[in-house]
Amino acid sequence: MASGVQAVKVAFFVNLGIFIVKLAAALVTRSAGMLAEAVHSFADTGNQVLLLLGYKRSQKTADKDHPFGYGKEEYFWSFIVAILLFALGGVYSVYEGVHKLLHPEELKHLYVNFAILGVAVAAEGYSWWIARQAIGGNSVSQIYDELVESKDAGKVVVFVEDTGAMIGLGVALLGNLLAFLTHNPMYDAISSIIIGLLLFALTYFLANEMRKLIIGERIDGRQLSIAVRIIAEHPHVKAVGQIKSMQLGSGECIIAAYIDFEDTLRDAELERTMNSIRNDIQSKVPSAKHVYLQLCNNGSCVELA
Repeated sequence: MASGVQAVKVAFFVNLGIFIVKLAAALVTRSAGMLAEAVHSFADTGNQVLLLLGYKRSQKTADKDHPFGYGKEEYFWSFIVAILLFALGGVYSVYEGVHKLLHPEELKHLYVNFAILGVAVAAEGYSWWIARQAIGGNSVSQIYDELVESKDAGKVVVFVEDTGAMIGLGVALLGNLLAFLTHNPMYDAISSIIIGLLLFALTYFLANEMRKLIIGERIDGRQLSIAVRIIAEHPHVKAVGQIKSMQLGSGECIIAAYIDFEDTLRDAELERTMNSIRNDIQSKVPSAKHVYLQLCNNGSCVELA
């Protein structure tokens, strides 16, 4: 399965190349839809740079001021990416479409647009497939669940961007085709507005997902289930109390659990048991860099480690 960083790098080079050819085609044909697509690709190219910056900064070593590290840098920069997608892509696309509706211009050399859009679909499709492999899932509902559950911001952002780009290319192609067949530039302008509205929707989804991660979302439900099973199946555990977790970055999280142990355990045995549980969790959930176990006794919990 492709990694989030790999998907981001592929998307950067693809979007950079597509932006150049789309811009050239928009200048030649005066197509609002193509210009909206060029701005979309330009925004996506800049977004990949910010995503890579977030990955790099998230790898900084923990220090006194940030004892749990800098993993959430990844989510912060991904949130900025979502805002830029709205500001640079959506707003400009709607503006350009409305402007062309109010001041229509004859489209020229539309065959250039058709050729460029065909190339863009092929290139964007390759980038989308790399991102699709990174996300996983076999059906639309499974893919959506993977997007919502994923803690790798790069994978989520690139897949959503590329999916939006593929839909946007289809809309731009349809708008150009209708304008060519009817000799009415209105269809091209409307396609630009539709692309802008699509970007607004993608912005909302991405910004909301990154917001949840920034403020402290729980870890992946499957990983949490593994941790609960490890604790519950230990022979010295009578019951598992409340479990709290938080994602710190794509590869790091916190798990804190309240546990009711057998009353016969002495201090040394209790310490060995807790260490065993902690090690088992970290071996099965590698991202669980911080595992805190608390002892529950008669309804009250005293932090031990």
